[in-house]
Parts: sequence; structure tokens; C-alpha cells
Amino acid sequence: MNVKKVFIFLLSFLFLTGYTVKAQVVKEADNAFRTCKYEKALAEYKKVTGKIKKNKVESRRVAYQIAECYRIMGDVKHAKKQYESLYKKNYQKDNPLLLYHLGNIVINEGNYDDALKYYQEFKKRAPEDSRADVMIASCAKAKTWKETPTRYEVFPLKKMNTRYDEWAPRWGNPDRHTQMIFTSNRDGSKGKGTDQWTGQAFSDIYISELPKSRNTEWPGEWSPVATFDDNEVINTGVNEGEACPNHKATAMYYTFCPQDKKEIKGCYIYVTTKKGKEWTEPEMVKLGPDTFNYVHPFVTGDELTIYFASNKSGGFGGYDLYKATRSKKTKPFDNIQNLGNVVNTAGNEVFPALRGDSLLYFSSDGHYGFGGLDIYYSEFVNGKYQTPENLLSPINSEADEIGIMFDDAPALDPKSKSPYVEKGYFSSNRAGGKGGDDIYYFLLRPLVYTIAGFVKDAANLQPIDGAVVEIIGSDGSSYKTKTDVKGYYKFDKDKIMGSTTYSMVTTKSGYFAENNTASQTTVGLTENTDLKQDFRLTPIPKEPIVLPEILYDLAKWDLKPQYEDSLMFVYDIMTKNPTLVVELRSHTDIRADDKYNEELSQKRAQSCVDFLVNKKGIDPARIVPKGYGEYMPRVLDRDMTVVYNRKSFTFKKGTKLTEEFINSLGSKDEKEAAHQLNRRTELYILRDDYVPGGDSIAPVAEAGQINVYRQKSIPVTISKGVVKGTCFANSKTFNFEMVPGQEIYMNYTEATRFLKDHIILAKDFEAKNAAINEEDGTIIENSVLILHDFNLGDNEAQNVKVIVKKGLTSSFLVGEDFLKSQFGNFTVDKAQKAIVFEK
Repeated sequence: MNVKKVFIFLLSFLFLTGYTVKAQVVKEADNAFRTCKYEKALAEYKKVTGKIKKNKVESRRVAYQIAECYRIMGDVKHAKKQYESLYKKNYQKDNPLLLYHLGNIVINEGNYDDALKYYQEFKKRAPEDSRADVMIASCAKAKTWKETPTRYEVFPLKKMNTRYDEWAPRWGNPDRHTQMIFTSNRDGSKGKGTDQWTGQAFSDIYISELPKSRNTEWPGEWSPVATFDDNEVINTGVNEGEACPNHKATAMYYTFCPQDKKEIKGCYIYVTTKKGKEWTEPEMVKLGPDTFNYVHPFVTGDELTIYFASNKSGGFGGYDLYKATRSKKTKPFDNIQNLGNVVNTAGNEVFPALRGDSLLYFSSDGHYGFGGLDIYYSEFVNGKYQTPENLLSPINSEADEIGIMFDDAPALDPKSKSPYVEKGYFSSNRAGGKGGDDIYYFLLRPLVYTIAGFVKDAANLQPIDGAVVEIIGSDGSSYKTKTDVKGYYKFDKDKIMGSTTYSMVTTKSGYFAENNTASQTTVGLTENTDLKQDFRLTPIPKEPIVLPEILYDLAKWDLKPQYEDSLMFVYDIMTKNPTLVVELRSHTDIRADDKYNEELSQKRAQSCVDFLVNKKGIDPARIVPKGYGEYMPRVLDRDMTVVYNRKSFTFKKGTKLTEEFINSLGSKDEKEAAHQLNRRTELYILRDDYVPGGDSIAPVAEAGQINVYRQKSIPVTISKGVVKGTCFANSKTFNFEMVPGQEIYMNYTEATRFLKDHIILAKDFEAKNAAINEEDGTIIENSVLILHDFNLGDNEAQNVKVIVKKGLTSSFLVGEDFLKSQFGNFTVDKAQKAIVFEK
């Protein structure tokens, strides 16, 4: 008898014995069926089919028995064909179990829709059978489960498997996990002939070992399979299987199915002990009346508790799970307990295995599942088993999954370079295997997370080297790292854990503490994930920041309440950036005398500082008032429109609102609009290294003076017809070379330096951010850059477009036509070595 499928016997037997009227001609076939000689029964039923054609009732019964023989022997193809033939003849009216078996066959094929139809009809014809409700619900659940498999990965253990059956792997030495024992009916088994139940070879127990050197990747290179017992003490001429040793492998419990030519006696649990290198004569473990089967033992390491499956009376279904205990190994097991109706069902529960002290694993066809036998686990909590959980796909399938064991020895996953979360072995007769039942191994790789990204300057998109990035996890962990020269940082798998949320902050001297925080989480992630978090930090400007408008009464400096909100901009910056030291500047227009304007602007700056210090609590050591009177005319950094006296006046970017410029304006209203722009309050960042307590404000260095040429001729050098000279771009000195054409080209190296030094920003390119390579922050060649100013001597041009080009021989190549269009006609005086512009 194939021990793996012994539980089917009970259902078949009950159905047969419930049938009282049978033709004498089929008596021999029925007797063979009753005694589990299904191969013989099948042959005998086929012989009599022609003799009972006229007896329709008996003919259909025999056809059903033939289908049963096929099913029990594992010939599903012929069983299905036979059942379907009976279904067309409406035999389900006489025996509703036909529908249940057809549903099971179809669900094993993964056809849940057709299976559902059979189960629903079965429920109508046998409403008292609770298995119908379970299978109807299973059809819906299984379809959903298949669409969302778990992260486990399953692979065949190829070297163990043959074209026959291999099932129920167990550790041969549970204390070391270097031997695997399993059951197989492969060539070489001790039994001669074929099993009268299945028509296949008898099963024996086999063993394979891991070599002492275990440097290979898990599951390792197992040794060639050998019979567990060459002396035929354990392996005999009948079926043995489902072995389970004690902790030190000095005792072996296993299923043994004695039989003779006349009858199959059933299956029982036997035990043998090891004396030296030999096994003692096995003895039956008495667990109840021998009229029932006791199979699939799992014994605890101390041998004081045994779990097993049995079809003994008083259970909940076909085969139930039981446990028995004893006080000493030398005593028989007693106190036999059914594990209860949370674990056991109207179906079959088999192949128990304990993991640790509280997790029970087993196979069942009575709980919600994919079809056939699925593997479940139930946790023992406070003296009770909890509702079993299906291990789901891909461990479970539409076929049978049985005999799971776990490998808890540490092993590194070669993909993640981290230890596996879980791994082990089980057996299944799923499609795609090498034989019937095959041994498979499963693994659960660790979920690996990282957080990485780039920190860049928000103004020029250049990478920031040396920025500090800090993460603080919801689990209490915290780590810091710095960006490299490419602005890149990374927190690797050792720092980023699952089910954790991380607060992030990045800081760098010279940058505001704004847009510098973020949050990333691994909560809910079910796959390896490299989280990306980029930062763009806002640089502290080198030029003063003009504040929102603050107006005063004529010749007054008192800060009006309605303009206090304008200073909240300063307050927000200083509270978010507690290391800043600033100067608050106040400017007047050009009217009134210099001394008066200086005093008035100083008082106005002081009133703003008083508000921030006295009312908002800013440390006075961090803020200095400074009145500049009319000495610093405003230079517009963008086009600006002022409405005065209901008229709009626009002043272009780059305009310097000097007294000379304002006096040149056409109308009084336009002049007043310009004066209004000059009257302003500004924030100027002095430094960003303030330390609270004991710090003082360092003196501010005087700004360097920019020399201005005041001539209409520009000195040049002339060599081989090439004219070279000096120009000024955005107030910086460069050499230029005069070339034909209208365009101006800027050397790529100089443009890059401008960008890194914040002399130009990404917004100064015609294409804005698109002119900067997103990956490395470099300028895309041939991008058009708009310079604020471009000067030759006292000839000044504003908002000048230049093309950034690599490989130039000078900082700038300036087109002759550009010079003419911007500064007027000129000649090159070779004798004087000068470009002379016409007056």
C-alpha cells in the first residue's frame, strides 16, 4: 500500500460497505477492492462489465468502482474519463460523491470555474456534507491567492528526484541537519513485484548527505542517494515510509504497512533503535486498536510526545491528527488526544511536523486551499490551536503538497548577500516534476532596502560635495553620511530595515536649511527596493535679499504694524537656519542730503531689528542694523514693474538706479517710480557659522572696488591677424578674441567655473534647467547663456546671449558684427594696437 495516500482508503471503504445489493458475478472484484487490492480489483471489474450490461444499476456501480480504482491508484486521467462518462448518465443522482471527486480532479487541473460548478451541484445533492462549503469557498480564494503569490521561491531538488515518487523529507540527524531521509518507490526498493494497492513498486526509506565542506550555495551538493538500511531491518519487501528520528538519531519512528498474499493488514507506526551501527528489530508503537491505520509519525527530540495521523473512530473526518505523550522513553505512549476541530476537518489532515514548541505544520484537503493537499500551520497559544494558515502559492499548488521541513542553519543569499529569512524542503506531485511526487526546496530571500540619492545646488544644479545626510528611523536608529564629489550618498542594506519610516535631513555650510528634509518608508514594501531621495539645497546668496515692501511716514522711522509681516520673512529664515548671522540694511532714495539720509536709514534699520529682537526673540548677536542712505543704488536682478499714480513703469533687468539714470527719465511719475525702487530694506547674510552663547559678530570686510574703463579705445594685441583683448562679463575680467559674425562664444571651462561659483545660475540659461545635465550637473554644450552684462571699456551691453562652447582658444570669441550692433562702428588701429570706436 502506498503510505502516502493511505487516508483515501477509509472513504472508499465506507462507500463500498454501504452498498448492500451486489451481483454475485462481481463478488471477487468487490472483495479485492475491500482489501485494498486495487490493481486486482480494477482487472476484475473490467472482466465483468460485459456480463452485467442488462443490469443498469449494477453496471453503473461497477463503472463507478472502476473510476475509484483509477483515482486511488493515482491514474487521474482514466479516473476523470470514467467519472465524466457516469456524469453524462446522471449517476450523481444515485451517488453525489461522483460530483465531489470530479470537482477535486478539475480543481487539481487549476480549473476553478468548472470545479465550482461540480461543488455547487454536490452541495445541492448532499447539503449535509460540510466539505462542499469548504471547496466552494476555496475556488474563489485560490483564484485570488494565485494572483498574489508570496515571496517564497520554489525549485526542484533535482538530484533527489526520479521518474518514480519521492516524498516526505525529514532530517536524518535533527541536531546537525546534514542528512536528509525521505521515502521513494524508485528502482532498487527492497520489495519484489508491485504494490497491490497502486500497481507500483513498494516504497523504502532513503538517505542523502551533505559533504563536510559546505562552501557551495544553499541547498548545497547532496551526496548520491542510498538506501537507509541495507540489512533489511527497516526497509523490507513491503511499504515503509515517513520516517522521523529522535534528536540524536538513535531512534527511528516510521510508517510500516505489513501485508501478505491474502490481505493488506493496514499501516502502523514502528520504532527501531540504533545499537552501534545496527538497527534493532522494529516494534509497533501501540496507539489504538489495530483495525485502524496510524501513520506519518513526528516525534519530539526527547521522544516523550508523538504526533501522527489516524482514521480511528471518533474523529472529525477521514484522517485526523493526534498526539500521544508518555513520562519516560521506556514507557508506552498514552494520553492519546485528538488535536481538535480547529485543526481537524471533515476532510483529511496528515503529515504533521512540529517546528519549535508551538508551530504545527501539516497537510490537509479539508481547509480552504488550492485543491488536493495543501500545507498549513497552526500556532499553539494558551493551550489552544489557532486557525490554520495556508502557506499559499508558490509552496502550495492545485496538486498535493506534503511533508515540509525547515533548514534553520545560517546561509547567505548570493543575490542580497544577506542571510535567508527562511528555507527548507517539502514534496509535491505538481505538474512539471520529474516523476510523480518530487522533493522541492523553498527559500525566502531577505527584503533588502537602500536609500540613496544626489544632493545638488538648487540654483546651478551642481553636485554638492561634503553635504551631511542624516536619517532617523522610527525604530530609534540613526545614521549619518556625507556626499562624495558627485553629490552622491547612500545608506546600504545594513542600515535600512523593513517596516521602518525614516526622517531625513541634509545640511551644508553656505546653504539654507530649507527643502532639506524628507521622509522615506519601507512599511508595506514587499520587494527589494532601492529608495531614491534627491535634495536640492538653496544657496545662501552673496547679494542682499530685498524684503517685501516696508513703507514709512515722511522723515519717520517708526515701523508700522501693517509692515511687521514683511519682516516675518527674515524671522522664518533665521529660525530655520539658527547658525546665520545677518545684516539688515536700509536704503533711501537720492533726495535730501547725504548725512540726513544716512541717519534716517540707520534709524529705520534699527526699528526693524528691534522688532525682530524684542518681539520675535531673535538673538541680538545674530543681527546687525545698517543704514546705507543713498550710497548703494539698486541694480535690478529682473524686470520690474512699478505702479505709481495709476501708471505702470517697467525697468529692465540689470538697470542700475543711479542719480544720473533717474534724472534721465522722461516724466516726474517715472522718476518717482524709480525712487520707490531705491527705497528698500534688504537682508544680507554675513556668515553661517554662529554658535549660540559667547559668539560675537565678526567685522564685515569691505567690498572690493571694481575698476571702470573710461575710454573709447580698447588696447589689444594683434598676432597673425588675430585681434585679442580684455573684456568684462558679469563684472569679471576675461580675454577675448575677435572673430567674424554676430555670435559670442564663451569657453566651456569659464562657463562651468561661473556656474560652480554662483556667478551664473541655471535660470540664466535660455533653456533654464534643461541646459544642465541632470546626472552630473555639467553644462550641455552649445547651450545659450544670458550674461547680465558684457563690457568693452566703457561700452556696456546688458542681457547678452553667448553660446557655451568647448575647445575655444580664448575665454570669449566675440563677433565683429556684435560689436558694431551694440557699440557702434570701430576700426582696428594696428599701429596703436587698439580697437577705436567712433565718437
